[in-house]
Amino acid sequence: MQTEALAERTLHLEGLYVRVAWLCGVVMFLEGYDIASVGYAVPSLVDVWRVPSPGFTQALTAGNVGLLLGSLCFGLLGDRLGRKPVLLSCVAGFGIFSLLSALVSSPFQLAALRLLTGLGLGGGIPLAIALVSDFSPPLKQGRTVILTSAGIPIGITAGGFLASQLVRGFGWPAIFMVGGILPLAIAPLLALYLPESLVPTARPRRKSRVAALFRDGLAPSTALLWSINFLNLLSIYFILLWLPAILHDTGLSSSWAIIVTTMYGVGVILGALLTAPLVDRAGVERVLTCVLAFGALCVLSIGLLDLSLWALAVVICGAGAGIGGCQAGINSLSGSIYPAAIRSTGAGWALGAGRVGTIVGPLLGGTLLAHGWRAQAIFIALSVPAFCVTLLMAALGRLRNNW
Repeated sequence: MQTEALAERTLHLEGLYVRVAWLCGVVMFLEGYDIASVGYAVPSLVDVWRVPSPGFTQALTAGNVGLLLGSLCFGLLGDRLGRKPVLLSCVAGFGIFSLLSALVSSPFQLAALRLLTGLGLGGGIPLAIALVSDFSPPLKQGRTVILTSAGIPIGITAGGFLASQLVRGFGWPAIFMVGGILPLAIAPLLALYLPESLVPTARPRRKSRVAALFRDGLAPSTALLWSINFLNLLSIYFILLWLPAILHDTGLSSSWAIIVTTMYGVGVILGALLTAPLVDRAGVERVLTCVLAFGALCVLSIGLLDLSLWALAVVICGAGAGIGGCQAGINSLSGSIYPAAIRSTGAGWALGAGRVGTIVGPLLGGTLLAHGWRAQAIFIALSVPAFCVTLLMAALGRLRNNW
């Protein structure tokens, strides 16, 4: 009888684990689409509103300010109030404000709504990471978080192909309408089928949760993880949000600029899928260091070599695999570094540090474009933080004895 009861409990837990992974993967997919949607809309808005590309720096930056605030605030609330209800609020929030973004008529209005959309987007990612980590078997935690987080680049890539068709057939507002309708449609399913975390919520007070990230020997790992997130997300969002505009300025049509940029998203997916089977066996830090180095070399080669359109698309794909593809693995480190009671806070503040990079990235891109930097020079400069991330990841691996 005990054996049968144990088997039933094991099957039940396995079912919960798979269900949580799939549902959180869907949330990540929708997050990826909505995060990238403004970048896909900018080339069309440049033509419709007759505003030059640097004029959208405020809108691109505002969304990432929202992502920063959402990561910091909602990660803490998830540990205090329960991860499921806070995640539901985030999904509904970014759905509503994305839908409203289809009605804007100026860059300022777009910036205001992207700030509000970013709050929900920023909160959803660490909460989903924490939930998946809570329910994953210990030997599958790293792999599961990486595969679930791959929903973000899949959403970015699928969104790019979809956006190119939506722009062609219905105009730029359709990009935001789809980004609002889908999250609102999935929210009831999350309410019905997503279980609440088994981790107790009535634990240390809010202030002590943040301080706990630096106690019990966690301070060096926290500092390195925050630095890695900052520099890697700076590189990711610089490429993700400005590449369509940069390509459009070189003479490509809006739809072609989006299509070439989606090759970056294809690379991100490939990078996540290739690293996921390796990390639990070879060590997360070791695998990520090698792949990050490859991505940095791809970024540098874009600046140094005179590439044809198709060769550029291939190298952009490689940069996506090496830089963007490793972000899922970086996300998984929060689940393994921090104990369950502060896992949502740890993931939220690590990504919050990274969100500073998502603000700096678009600002830096807009500044360089406004000063007349050419694409080659921009990518040479961008290779510097990419190589720095590689070195920091190697240092984290040595610190945690995983190298």
